[in-house]
Amino acid sequence: MRELGLDPETALRLINLLLRGAGYFFAGFAMLGVSLYVVFLCREIFAARSSPKKRIAEVREPLSHAPVVERKPHVIPAKTLALVEEATAAGGEAVIDWR
Repeated sequence: MRELGLDPETALRLINLLLRGAGYFFAGFAMLGVSLYVVFLCREIFAARSSPKKRIAEVREPLSHAPVVERKPHVIPAKTLALVEEATAAGGEAVIDWR
């Protein structure tokens, strides 16, 4: 195999030069990226709000197919209470028709 004709000291200097150049190249790109990040961050923070009249949507109760009594358990019709009282007074069980 043929040699390149470089002595070891010159080869080390060449490798050192290439690595230093690559380091400067990537450091420059890193500085450019940080600078752009700061610019866009400041732009986002200090940007004037163009439309302050945005409306907030109302959140409504979701519609369900359940009767009102099932959705609100604290509401019991008077007819049901009367049936329960009659059944307990007679000593039996109350049969409630929810129709």
